[in-house]
This record gives sequence, C-alpha cells and structure tokens, in this order.
Amino acid sequence: QEDAARFQAWKACLGILGIPFLDVVRVLAAVLLLGNVQFVDGQGLEVEVVGETELNAVASLLGVPPAQLFRGLTTRTHNARGQLIKSVCDANMSNMTRDCLAKALYCRTVATIVRRANSLKRLGSTLGTLSSDSNESVHNQAEVASQHASTIGGNAGSKSMAALNNAVRHATDGFIGILDMFGFEEPRPAQLEHLCINLCAETMQHFYNTHIFKSSVESCREEGIICDTEVDYVDNVPCIDLISSLRTGLLSMLDAECSVRGTAESYVAKIKVQHRNSARLEQRALEPYDPRLFAIRHFAGRVEYDTTDFLDTNRDVVPDDLVSVFYKHTCNFGFATHLFGTELKALYAQDSGPRGLSFRIAPTSHTDLLNGDEPVSTLTQDFHTRLDNLLRTLVHARPHFVRCIRSNTSEKGGMFDRGAVVRQIRALQVLETVNLMASGFPHRMRFKQFTARYRMLAPFRLLRRCEEKALEDCKVILDFALENPPELDGSVTLSWAPGKRHIFLSEGIRQHLERLRTEVRMKSATLIQATWRGWNLRKRLGTIRRTHDIQLMSGAMHSMNNKTSGTRTSNVTHANANNTGTATRPRPQPIAGTPPPDPNEKCDSKIIAQTCTLFGLDLERPPPVPPSRSYTVTGNSKLGYPQTRIMKMNFPEDPGAVGLGEQLRKGEAVTVTGASHRRGHLIVEHNGISLHVPFQYMELVKTIVGPGAAPGAPTATQTAGAGVSAPPAPPTATAVNI
Repeated sequence: QEDAARFQAWKACLGILGIPFLDVVRVLAAVLLLGNVQFVDGQGLEVEVVGETELNAVASLLGVPPAQLFRGLTTRTHNARGQLIKSVCDANMSNMTRDCLAKALYCRTVATIVRRANSLKRLGSTLGTLSSDSNESVHNQAEVASQHASTIGGNAGSKSMAALNNAVRHATDGFIGILDMFGFEEPRPAQLEHLCINLCAETMQHFYNTHIFKSSVESCREEGIICDTEVDYVDNVPCIDLISSLRTGLLSMLDAECSVRGTAESYVAKIKVQHRNSARLEQRALEPYDPRLFAIRHFAGRVEYDTTDFLDTNRDVVPDDLVSVFYKHTCNFGFATHLFGTELKALYAQDSGPRGLSFRIAPTSHTDLLNGDEPVSTLTQDFHTRLDNLLRTLVHARPHFVRCIRSNTSEKGGMFDRGAVVRQIRALQVLETVNLMASGFPHRMRFKQFTARYRMLAPFRLLRRCEEKALEDCKVILDFALENPPELDGSVTLSWAPGKRHIFLSEGIRQHLERLRTEVRMKSATLIQATWRGWNLRKRLGTIRRTHDIQLMSGAMHSMNNKTSGTRTSNVTHANANNTGTATRPRPQPIAGTPPPDPNEKCDSKIIAQTCTLFGLDLERPPPVPPSRSYTVTGNSKLGYPQTRIMKMNFPEDPGAVGLGEQLRKGEAVTVTGASHRRGHLIVEHNGISLHVPFQYMELVKTIVGPGAAPGAPTATQTAGAGVSAPPAPPTATAVNI
C-alpha cells in the first residue's frame, strides 16, 4: 500500500511538471528490456541478436523501426579524411553501444525531470507540456555552457583547495537546500564511478574540517583569544591532490590517456611513476598481481581500483549513428526525440546526417558540442565542474551538518556492528567535533549582531545602543544571562571571550542564551496578546450587553406568545410590530449558529425582473455564445472570406501518414474560405478538397490597391519571388476559433 501511494504521488508530480506519465514509463520499460538484448558474432560479418522479441519491443516503445534501431546499434560511421565510411561492429562493440543507449535514456530522462522541477522556482517561468504527439520539443530552455575549471591546484597543498579558503566574488541567491552527500564507497574491485564518489567524500570532509576546526582555531588566534582546546584532525589535501590536481592528478592523467587512446596497463604504469613518492598511493605490488589495479589510502580506509573500464567509462560517448535513429522523420515518439534534441539539432544543422561524431551520454548544451571525433568534455571533467559549483555554493552558505552512521555493513535491520561504527566515528572526526563543541569556542558573532539578537535579555535602560559601546552592551547581556546558570554535565562550559571584532561563545553558553531568548519572547508575546484581547473586549462590552438584553427580551416574548390564545397573540404581534417601527433596534453581532439571512431581504424580485426586461435577458436560459468572426483584421481594415494566402511550409509533412493524397507545398497560393471549427485552423479549398490547415502554415498575400479603386476592384498582388515592388503591409491578425 505504501509503494502504491508513493507511485500515485510520483505520477501526480509528473503531471504538475507537465511531463506525460506514460512517456516516462515507456522510456523506463525500454531501458529494462534492453538488458535482455544480447549480440553475438554470427557466421558472416554482421552480428546476430539474442532476444529479437525484446529488441522489437524496445523499438516499439521508443517509436522507431526495429530495423533502423538494429542498424544504429551495430554499425558505425567513420570520417577518413573527408570520406564517410560505414563499418559493421562486432558483438563486443554492439553490446557496449546497447549499454550506452540504456545509460543515455535513463540519464536524460532524469535530467529532464530535474530541469523541469527547477524551472518551477524561477519567477515568471511558463511551463509547457512535453507531449508525445509532436516531435517538436516545447521545452526549450537556454542552457549555459559550463566550462571546466578545476578546483584542485597542482603544487602546494594550500593552493589545491583555493575554492574553500578564498571567498568567491559572486554570492549565490538566498535559498534553503539539503545536500545528500555521497557515502564512502569501498567495493571490490572499485570502478571509476567509485573513485569520483570517494573524491567528493574527501572534498566534503576537507570542507567540514576547514569549516568546523580550522576556521575556529584560526579565528581565535587572529583576535587574540586563548583557546586551550587543541583539535587534531586528518588533512585530506594530499589525497585530494593525488586524485584531482590540475596536471598530475589521476583524473587529469586519465583524460590524457583517453586522448592518446592508451590502455589500462599503460595508465597504471604512468600514475605509479608520477606519484612514486606519494604516501596515499600504494607502491607495493598487489596480490595477486594485476597490472590494471592500484590502491589508495583514503581517510576512511584503503580502496583498490580496477582500471579495466576506466577509459571507456571516462569517454562517456554515444555514436551519432544511434542518435540519428531518434530524428523526427523516423521517430514518432516525441519525448524520445526531445531527450536527444540538442544533439539532433547539431547533427542535422546542414541536413547531413551521421558523419562519425560522438556525443556525451549525459545531456549537453548546443555550445558544448564539437564538430570532431570526440566530445568537448569527459565524465571526470563534468564531475569536476559540478564539484566546483557545489563548493562555491557551500562557501557562501551557512551549513549545518548531520552525520549518518551505518549500524552494519551488511545492510541488515536490528544488527549493530561495533567495529564498523567505531571506524566511521573515527573517520568522520565525530569525537574531535564533540570536544571542540564542549570546551572550545565554536561560535562567533559580531558585537552588533550579538546585541541585536539577545538585547531583550538585559534591562533596556542599561544598554547604550550605539556602535561604539557595542562591546559593553554584550558584557551587560552576558552578565544578566549568567545570573541563574543552568546545571552542566561533563565537560560542557559556559565560557565566552570578547575578541577584536567578534564575541566568541562556547556551545553551552549559546544554548543557554537561546533558551532564555525563547522564554522572553514567549512571555512578551503572551503579555501583548493578553493586553490587546482585554482592550478589545472592553471596547465591545457595551455592544455585547445590548445584544444579550435583546436576546433575553426576545426569549421572554416568545414564551408569552405560546401561552396566550390566538386573538391575544394577534394583538400582541400587532403591538410589537408598531413598537418595532418606531424604536431603533441595534444590529446584533454575528455569533456561531446564526441562520443565514433571508434572500428576500437583500434582493427584490421586481427589480430583477425590470433589469432583465431592460437588457433583454432571460432568467431561464443564459445568453448564447457569440459566433466566431467571419473576417480577418489587417491594419485598420477588415478582410472577408475568401482570401488568398501563401503556404510558408509544406502541409502535411507526410501525406501518406495521415491518409491524404494531396500536399500543399511551400510557396503555393491557396484559397481560404473561412474559419475552421478546430482550434487554430482555417478551411482551405484545394482541388475540390477542404483541408483544415493551422494558420501558422500560411501568410496573408500583400495587396496593392490602386488610387481610386473601388472596393472589390482587381488588385495587384505581391508574393514571394513575383518581382513586384511594394511597401511592406502592416501586420495582420488572423481571426480563428480559439
């Protein structure tokens, strides 16, 4: 039931984003079925497919012909000195292309959903709908090309984390975000994705150490505060430099190896020679020996990496032969065409088709595409860029950290592995953080900011309330806050120290100040509300008393009327009516349970009847919907039907697909006889056939009326290529049924 509820919620969210639910399901089903497709070497040059039924189902789900999908997976186009050569792939290469297609479909679907969700928060954004009925994408957002700028320096450790230690010039917009960080990965053997994840974990741990430990200690030293707490934490910079330095890092050397089309063995040999003096890269031979393996000592433990698939994973490409399958002329699934929209636009910019290009599996903006054999960036370069952007955001944020500890490595419930928990606590510097929070000064605030937040804790008359006396105000506030100190447990202290520009607080005194501030604000709010409610009640007391008296009198009269006879009741009612007409009856206040007012007291039926008679309205039937206009407005004049228009493009694009034998070609003059009942269409008469054509496909013929010509007289028309010179006509507005 919980899964069903979450499924319905996810379906509703896709509807809010304007993404058809069935389109996403079709793509996911195709990804799953691709796993059942296998290519094997056949008798001849071409490969054979195992699971032809699944391949046909994938082609049907993606809206492409099965034969064309098979050719896209098993053939490659090569550009040899300007000559395009097509070759047949072997089984291994075809299986790799199949995996690339599955990755691209899933990655681009998720990216589309995320990009669509992010567009909701932009002010003034208009969301269209991604529909499978049209091959054209209605979601064309401008993507800014992200250039690769490595965060990691090359030589000194102080330069390697410049993005963390130096403030970025441009701050980000205000927001509240939740960052779900990568967990530390140590599978056996580890792949390139795990190396990127562990790099992110190393970088985030370094940011944590810098934000919690290093900045606190350095701030105390700069402002002359003596802090007895010494925190010893692990320095992550050597490991970060080993992996991601600009020229000699493992990821940069991997990019270089991809550019020269090297091998996994040569890559491992080069990094061991380059980093032979590194303490984080193990130099001893691994057992059993494998020239494609190497090991790194991370802050959380030792991890072995297998570089067999490093180069192919880093290239992260999909051939243009496979991308061209989803072109709108051959694919009738608009959502699939939208997923590869940028690549298709670059591929068919000159109506050339596949020419030996390679595109990224991940979505790429149009400006990032390169007209060559390789894409602009690699997987590791994109990861660098995203990590840099994340660091720039965190530098200007005020982060709060939540440490998550796994109870066991087997992912079982109700199982506590003491050794695994202790290793995580030591690796994440949890004990050092607790010691700093308990006995150090982890919090600092400027004097003015401190007084603005906690000034309600001291008497108003004792505060100077000027910038020159801000430090004295801070001392007064803290003295009054510590008059009744709380009971402390363990090593928690209520220490504080004034610096040159900041006042430094321990975790104990900060929590005590926040507790007192909450109590004072609650008492003040209660007093303000009580005072206002008392004043408001006293103000309405006279009205309430009069209303109460009237209600008592009405009840007494009602009981008296029930006891008297019919004649007596009639006389008493007549007397009450006379008295009511002369006395001023106060309007009672609305109370709970009061019946709704009588509509006859507010509305007069005679006035309603007179109004309907005056304007010709009928109470029983609403006025009819006005018919559509039978003319077109151009400039300040009206043009009736029929009209002569010029086709701006062919309609329909594929006459055979829609069952029409006729096609209106671009530049052809057609006769419009009126507005269609279809939304946004006009009726066109062509060879005795009435066609409903969208008005965007045609443009109105510009006319030149000679001087003194009567209405309806022959006119000289100017069309494209007619060779008649005339001033441009004013813009036209087409009247259609909308």
